[in-house]
Amino acid sequence: MYYMITGVHHVAFIVSSEDCIRFFEKLGFSVIFKKNRSYDTVILMEGYGIQIEAFIDPNHPAKGKIEPLGIRHIALKVDDVEKTIEELKLDVEPINSDWVGVRYCNITDPDGNVIELHE
Repeated sequence: MYYMITGVHHVAFIVSSEDCIRFFEKLGFSVIFKKNRSYDTVILMEGYGIQIEAFIDPNHPAKGKIEPLGIRHIALKVDDVEKTIEELKLDVEPINSDWVGVRYCNITDPDGNVIELHE
């Protein structure tokens, strides 16, 4: 059998409120689909060739202090970390260098999900 992976289709998050949706809109993502269900609301967002699937569930247990198993973060490529931080007026952790010396910083959405801004 031959399988051909051609890219990442989407990243999914469970979030507590529309505050997280507004956060991703601030980062340049646009809502392309919304469906209200009896137990949550599903929102698809698109930007930069990436889709984000958000499940809004205010009753879902919060993320703990210790990182759970699973997806650790989503990394978004930026031209310049400082300019991006300044333009979006973001609170960030220190700017670091990755394993091969490329600069990045981490930001979090209102629920604490980590988004890495990576040059």
